[in-house]
Amino acid sequence: MNKEDKEPGIEPSPSLAFDMTLALYLDLVAVLEKAGVVTYRQMAARVLNISMNAHADGNAELGEALEGIARGFGGQEDGVSIALLKMAGDLRNDEAFGDVPLPPQEP
Repeated sequence: MNKEDKEPGIEPSPSLAFDMTLALYLDLVAVLEKAGVVTYRQMAARVLNISMNAHADGNAELGEALEGIARGFGGQEDGVSIALLKMAGDLRNDEAFGDVPLPPQEP
């Protein structure tokens, strides 16, 4: 028996792995916002865009979770309306709505 077989390890559940990844991601966004690299409004727009894509793909549970995260980002600073960001979902490269980039063009 090797050392790995004798010592019990931590078996992270998918939920724990998701929670840890999300916590690290949110901390990273806070650092980037303080450094002036990205604003909470931009992050709200980006995450909401992914949420709307998840809904369109039929993954309502993920879409709702991401929309909640977007609402959290939107509530920071001076606040931003998630409803307004949803209406502006077709706008791209607009600083007021978070400079959401276009997806890559397929050849």
